[in-house]
Amino acid sequence: MKINVSIIIPVYKALNTLKKSLNSIKNQNINFEKKIEVLLVIDDGINYKNIVPKMRKNMSIRFLKTNGLKTGPGNARNLGLAKARGEYIGFLDADDEWSGNYFEKMYELVKKKGLSFAPTRVYKNNKLIGEFVGKNKKYLSINDIGEIPCSFHPFVKKSFINKFENSRSQDVYNTAILLNKKNKVEMIQGEYYKLNIQKESVTKEKGFSIKIDQAYKKYQVKSLKMRNLKVSKIFALRRIKNKKYMEWAQKNKKDFYEYLSEETNG
Repeated sequence: MKINVSIIIPVYKALNTLKKSLNSIKNQNINFEKKIEVLLVIDDGINYKNIVPKMRKNMSIRFLKTNGLKTGPGNARNLGLAKARGEYIGFLDADDEWSGNYFEKMYELVKKKGLSFAPTRVYKNNKLIGEFVGKNKKYLSINDIGEIPCSFHPFVKKSFINKFENSRSQDVYNTAILLNKKNKVEMIQGEYYKLNIQKESVTKEKGFSIKIDQAYKKYQVKSLKMRNLKVSKIFALRRIKNKKYMEWAQKNKKDFYEYLSEETNG
């Protein structure tokens, strides 16, 4: 059976959120001539089968297990990529959601261009913190990745995508690599990726900003060595912005998304 799209979801401590994420796929306004597989890549050893909703026609769920516990989202996504049967790959995190017509718009665009993006809307306690798009709202460029303090989740032709790094912000690095090849990519309009902030968000971890800076430095240096100067520049910019946040957090004793909310609304 030909699979049109494989949707990869790394799953770690997601008992309270995964069902909602899967329902956001199930409830899409999809022309069901398309065939979709959802790859749940389990990274915590938990059995999620009892909470997975019954999906609609031409949607299938596959359970994969990583080769350990807490191996990281990069490793989980790489396992998903290795097992994916779809011509195109989509990504969703196990605590996030898609707006109602997200799939159709992303799929139509990726078929034409090989790569598509949507605005990211960040929510905390169901309250919108901000919507993040490119400087030109119709496109996302590599320069935007240096300026925008969140991640984007593409639909991409499987043959275009590289393996993920096993470090923090590996999704941001992969996005930068994809955009470095194309410079700018059209964004869908009217739909969005819903990024939900949870109490146990990694941004609340002790030493979060230091670990992020280490990852950014790694990508900056690696890109320089590969002569991907645009990619190196955007991680240099991200390091500068991260330092600004660390200075703010030291004074205000608040987390990253509180900072982000003030920056967005201020």
